[in-house]
Amino acid sequence: MAPLLRVLLAIAASALAPPHGALASGPDVAALLREGDASFAGGAYSSAIRHYSDALEADSASALIHTKRAAAYISARQLAAALRDLDAAVAADGAFTQGYLNRGKLHRQLCNVEAARADLEAVTKIKPGHKAAVKELENLAALEAALAALDRLPSLQPDAARAAVAAVLDAAPDCTRAQVAEAEMEFGARNYEQVVAATGRLLKASPGHLQALVLRGRAYFYLNDPDLAKRHFGEALKYDPDYGPARKEFNRVKDLERRRQRAARAEAEGDLPESEAQLLAALAVDPAHELAAAELHYALCQLRRRMKNHRAALESCDAVLARDPSHRAAALDRVRLLFDLEEWQAAVNAARAAAQARQGDNEFGSLYHEAERRLKMSQRKDHYKTLGVARDADGRDIRRAYKRLAVAHHPDKAAPSERAAREAVFKEVAEAYEVLKDEEKRAAYDRGDDLDGGGGGGGGGWHGGWQGGHGFPGGGGGSWTFTF
Repeated sequence: MAPLLRVLLAIAASALAPPHGALASGPDVAALLREGDASFAGGAYSSAIRHYSDALEADSASALIHTKRAAAYISARQLAAALRDLDAAVAADGAFTQGYLNRGKLHRQLCNVEAARADLEAVTKIKPGHKAAVKELENLAALEAALAALDRLPSLQPDAARAAVAAVLDAAPDCTRAQVAEAEMEFGARNYEQVVAATGRLLKASPGHLQALVLRGRAYFYLNDPDLAKRHFGEALKYDPDYGPARKEFNRVKDLERRRQRAARAEAEGDLPESEAQLLAALAVDPAHELAAAELHYALCQLRRRMKNHRAALESCDAVLARDPSHRAAALDRVRLLFDLEEWQAAVNAARAAAQARQGDNEFGSLYHEAERRLKMSQRKDHYKTLGVARDADGRDIRRAYKRLAVAHHPDKAAPSERAAREAVFKEVAEAYEVLKDEEKRAAYDRGDDLDGGGGGGGGGWHGGWQGGHGFPGGGGGSWTFTF
């Protein structure tokens, strides 16, 4: 844009002859122009536009003032307004070659090929061989060639497509078609911040560009900012209430928000299956929304753990980490879910990998040590399993289980061929009871402490000894007794 601005400023600084729209006499217009020029030179384009507009109130037919204001509008990125001023400058004098030339350049930079050609050819008709106009026509031909490549964009490889768009933007920096193509390529590459930047430049010059508004809204949606997304879709619908793409995307955002709200409400009311159903429905709204998917899968992970559906919860946590390996909470919960599933070696492996990836995070280090402890515990006798009771069983449940199993497996009731097996089971039952009936031993066992060096608890709950009259047949007169 710099060459065009230099030309416009040169024209604005020159004194045009009366046929070209000379300034009306009077100190007020001259003073306003001086104030406008000072503001323009200082980069205060809004102030410059205001002063030039005041001057035009006094002399609306001045090509000079329209040209000055056009330069200010271009600097302020208000290109449509700049075109209107250049239209007015040309209308003030049909032989104003500089006005045609400047407008042709601006049309070329906006990618308005036919309008640019008409203005540049008008210059050559008024002044055959006009060097600047001939040069601009050459630039226009180069732009047309670049635009032809843009037509083939869908069939080009990514690097070639980017080069084609860059070639158009080199020749026409404000070409909306190329700017939209650039934004679409960035969108396809999931560079959503770049989409926001590219469409922002376009919308500054063309605030009502519907396609750019929708593209920018979609980028904000995938950046997980639904409010800004809805604002852009709503803005597009203000310009055109029937614009289908904007309506479709607006409804998509609303649908996702509704599903999330319903899931939260159902969970708060204790209806966990309904909450799960709404989260799954939210995931289906837009499977390409990776940030939302990570959040929804993590919500499912937590919810399913509450529902004791540990395998499904683990799958949900895995889905989170597949999208966001840095998700700390999901990495922690994944190890805890492996605890829930009693997959101790897998828990150790997962905790070790997470701790190595997050060195300095003490919680992962502690979780790794806990996983190792639980693995070690899993490799000893499971006294709870032996008695068939839950880990939170109370003393009465433990005594009942022991009595039932001790009676069922008492060696005195076994046939000679089964006696050894019965004795082994009976001993394990007695060992389990010896540990679990004692609060201190049970607490130590639950912590993973070694008991009597072997993790078994000793076997004090049964007493081997032969007592007359009650021994095994043919076994030397011995008998088994047990206590409760």
